[in-house]
Amino acid sequence: AVVSTQSTGGLGLENVIKLDYETTSPEEFERIVVERGVFCVNSTFGTTSHGTMESMAKFEEVMKRHGVWHHVDACVGAAALFSSKYRHLATELARADSITVDCHKLLNISMQCSCVLVREGALLNSSSTVTAPYLFHKYGNNVDISQRSFQCGRRADGFKLWFCDAVDDLDAQATLVFDRAAEMKDIVAGDERFTLLYPNSPTHICFRVTGREDIDYETAVEGLRQRGSFIEYYVDYFRLVPVNPAFTVQVLKEVLDLIHDVVMTEC
Repeated sequence: AVVSTQSTGGLGLENVIKLDYETTSPEEFERIVVERGVFCVNSTFGTTSHGTMESMAKFEEVMKRHGVWHHVDACVGAAALFSSKYRHLATELARADSITVDCHKLLNISMQCSCVLVREGALLNSSSTVTAPYLFHKYGNNVDISQRSFQCGRRADGFKLWFCDAVDDLDAQATLVFDRAAEMKDIVAGDERFTLLYPNSPTHICFRVTGREDIDYETAVEGLRQRGSFIEYYVDYFRLVPVNPAFTVQVLKEVLDLIHDVVMTEC
């Protein structure tokens, strides 16, 4: 997404610097910031592939010292903000300059329902306000979101989020995902047929079939589809995210049996 944004914005792909959080020291990070003139850092809070939540704590002082904007892609992990039980996982988001949230992911809301939150709301006005005769500005910024957004027609996203919380319970939905993920990871970890990956992921259940490193996952997934079941995979492992309330422990056990059978007989 960052590379795509750079390309669209015309900033140049050569200016995208990818860093490994685990292996990059604060000193090395600061050297790169100074030498390359870094003005924005994008970190990920809940990766799409396995749900890992990066912490930028060790780089925070460097970013503050050099006035670097810290944007957090929290499209997956920000669901924790809606859960009174798991909100503590997202405390670091309060220190970001901006975050993005995809409510159509773990909150099980229909697409599209995304939002960007910024620490200083006035920046949206100063960066987006334009004057044009065909734009209707007489109602002021509280109504006319074209003054603080790239798009004029996305108010429905906010209404959809409000409506879903009013008629359902987003706290319960978010909590369900985290609760189920923890419970189901324990089940997979306790099944000798499978090897659990990324055990610290709070939302994703990632695993391989034990002893079968030779699996063609595309073939395996096609075999599962032929039997009426669609399972996500990521290059070299299966991936489950228990967003649907109907995805119970019993269903998980049935899916695990099916995966093992397909892999052992068709792959």
